[in-house]
Order: sequence, then C-alpha cells, then structure tokens
Amino acid sequence: MPSELRRIRPGSPARLLLAVVSAALLGGAVGVGQAQSAPAPTPRAQSVKATTTPGTGATFSVQVVPLPAGFQHAFALALNNKGHVLFVAHKGTEARANDSDVLHLWTGGTPKALALPRGFKTGELASSVGRSCLADDGRIVMNTFSEQAALLYSGGRFTPITFPNTDIFIQNCAPDLSAVASDLNTGQSYLWQPATGEVLEGNFEGVNDINRAGQFVADTHLQRPEVTYSVNQQQWQPKFINDAGLILGEDVAGDGASLYLWPKADKQPSQVARPAGTDAVFPQDLNETGQALVGYLNDQFIYTHATRTYRPIRVDGWTLQVVLALNEQGWVLAQATQTGQKAVRTVLLKPK
Repeated sequence: MPSELRRIRPGSPARLLLAVVSAALLGGAVGVGQAQSAPAPTPRAQSVKATTTPGTGATFSVQVVPLPAGFQHAFALALNNKGHVLFVAHKGTEARANDSDVLHLWTGGTPKALALPRGFKTGELASSVGRSCLADDGRIVMNTFSEQAALLYSGGRFTPITFPNTDIFIQNCAPDLSAVASDLNTGQSYLWQPATGEVLEGNFEGVNDINRAGQFVADTHLQRPEVTYSVNQQQWQPKFINDAGLILGEDVAGDGASLYLWPKADKQPSQVARPAGTDAVFPQDLNETGQALVGYLNDQFIYTHATRTYRPIRVDGWTLQVVLALNEQGWVLAQATQTGQKAVRTVLLKPK
C-alpha cells in the first residue's frame, strides 16, 4: 500500500482494495509499488478584480425553521440540497447548550427528534469545531464532542465511527458522505469511507475537505488531477474543494484576508479582491455550482467566481449571528435573532 495512507481498522480483501484506491486518491500517489514523487510547489497566484453588487435593502428572504414544542432556541448544524436542515433544539431561556438539548432533522412540517445512542451526551453538538454533514438521501455524519465518537446516521439509526481516539473531528464531507477528519491535538488527518466504515490515516496534516473523486485540500497540500501540490502557508490555505475541482481558500498574508480560487481548468490560482467597503473576507462554504459563502463579522456575501461578483447578504427584521452552509439552490443556513427578541433561531436565507 502506498505510504500516504495506512489502515486503522482491519478489513476484508475487498476493503483492502478500497484502501489502496483511496490512498492513490487522497495521497496523490502514482500507484502501488511505484516511488512517491515529491509534491510540486503551488504556482504563484494571479490577482483578480471583483465587483460587488450595489444597492440597499434586503437581498434575501428569511424562512424560519420551526421550533419543536417546549423548546426556546435552535442551533444550526447542517443543510442539504433539498433544503432539509439538521439542528439542535434547546429548552432553557438562555441560549447556552447543555445535555438536555435534542438533535432534530427538519424536512418540512414538524421537525423530527433524533435520539443519539444510549449514553451519548448532547450538550456540545453545536460546537464550532469541525462540521456536520447532511446528505441528500438523509444520511448524516456528525461530531458529538464531549469525549465521544463521531456518528453515522443511516437507515434510521446512529452508528459510531471508529476513529483511533475521540479528539479526531470530522472537517468536511464529499456529496457521497466520504469524510475527512483531523486530530485536534496533532493535526493528523484521516479519511473515512461510508460504504465500508474504513478509516485510513493520511500523510498530510490538517486536511480540510475532499470531493467525490478523492481530491483533497489541506493546510499544507492540495490535490488536483495532474499532481499533488505543496502550499505556502505564509500566503494562503485551501479550505474547500467541490466535485468540479474548484478550490476555495483564504489569504493568510498581509493586513486583511482575501479569497483564493483555483478552478480545475486554470494553471494557477487567483487571489480575488475583497468586496467593496470590507476589511477582510473568509470562506465559509462552497457549493457544487461554483458559488462561495464568504464574509467577516457583519458582512456576508455570496461570491460567484464565474462572474467575479460578490452579492451582499442582507435581511430585514433579523440579526445574523453566524452563516454556516450554502446549498446548490443558493440557500444559506444561518443562526439569527429576530429584532427585539432574544431567542436564537435556525433560519434559511433564500435569494430574492
């Protein structure tokens, strides 16, 4: 097996073949039994200008995810392309999570409570570390924290994911729910395959995302079809990759952050100018149509690289606390408070 990945959990010969294939994908290996070539340095980025859509007033409408009876707050976790939402409901008057919180899935109508396995605590489900993933077929991959295993939800029940320890948190998933994870203490990366439950250990630290083809982005490396590249961390860090091979990252040099985009067809990444009137911009999510959810503090935008355009996210009657996810319809999952109210709600923002 190539050195980029090694098996954590024993498996059948069929799983061994999957591990070899996955190793070639995630590690940029040239094949079993061949010498591993050193990653190439990432080409220098070109500077690209972008425009910000002018105007005032609301640009998005707000659809509030219903609160289950008896609950006061809702903390958002994940969104899929159907508009279904995974969230945590909290009963207390103060928006402080605790172990009485209950996980819910909303697919329209009344949200459905999802009970975690016996003994699992729910008080840290809404932690900002890592990411929960909700597939279009209803399967879920999520962190649970509280020194507990990550979980897969499939077929109406939860199953623990057998990472080597409970300090390993899922960072993101491909549309097929293949997930990359990192050890919070060491930076060690892992790939988890939903079809088999296989856990593979990677050779690159800080893996952030993976696509369906197995191409990945990490703090120090990224993979494109032609080669694996090393990344100059003093310049930028790649954070997301979609199935089209578009890579989205953030600038880490200079006084203010800007975006980096690297489409599959381009020979070099592009450093994109910040939105007009902003001091910084950071990536929050990337959808499969090439739109990016980006922002900083109170300024949030949808950036479309094909047109080099930032569209501001503005709503009436609500204050956005955090934006979390962007689906293929251009809908945004967010947490917000209504004007004059203290209750934290999970909301969907839809373009007007």
